[in-house]
Amino acid sequence: MPDSARSLTCAAVANDFDSVQTLLDSDTSNQQLEVSDDAMHAMSAAINNNNLMIVDLLLQKGFKPTVRDFTCAVKACSYPILALLLQNGYDINEVMQDDCPPPLADALFDPELVSWLLKHGADPNARCRYDVTPFSVAARYASRDVIKLLLEHGASTDMGQPLHYAVRANREDEVVKLLLENGASPNRVMFENDLISYNQFRCLGIGTPLDEAISQSNDRLVRLLSRYGAEPSTANKRGPSL
Repeated sequence: MPDSARSLTCAAVANDFDSVQTLLDSDTSNQQLEVSDDAMHAMSAAINNNNLMIVDLLLQKGFKPTVRDFTCAVKACSYPILALLLQNGYDINEVMQDDCPPPLADALFDPELVSWLLKHGADPNARCRYDVTPFSVAARYASRDVIKLLLEHGASTDMGQPLHYAVRANREDEVVKLLLENGASPNRVMFENDLISYNQFRCLGIGTPLDEAISQSNDRLVRLLSRYGAEPSTANKRGPSL
């Protein structure tokens, strides 16, 4: 990109509001495409810098943030910028790529942030192309309290394979029991109700949560799953029931 096309980005990186405003005000229709590309990078820079004024100015000029930008604001716990983006029509459940669920999945380190996003419309069951949801990620990494919070806001154990991911991550008994006691089936084959996901991941070898525990020689979780009705006769089953 020529230096002239990076002017807006450079001004945003420098937190130079006046220069950003001047550059936007001097834009012409002949420069629109080039400046739009520059503005995309400027938006990212302003969000990275937590510069609410420049973000607001770019939004007023009609430039849109990307999912990556919103995720950056999530990771920075930048509530004012998050609120501003949502006020300007950003879709909180937009996904970045086929195997990456919405940005709620990036907030799981902070219960307060999770609660804020949920109150502003984040869906713990919102999936990407494959059946992976923010709750899937929570089952692997989040605290029990965050998992419980998501369940209280409608997270479903029937979507996103949370029990499989919890077992795969060798989560503590209390997390696995929480999922089981909220309806997760210990006998469901991973992705059995989603053919696209099943066909994508079948080469990795997928089965029931009991399969996961057995493959890891995880006697603790084998015993726990068995107490909740996992049936050895269903272990090693393959194929979607579609």
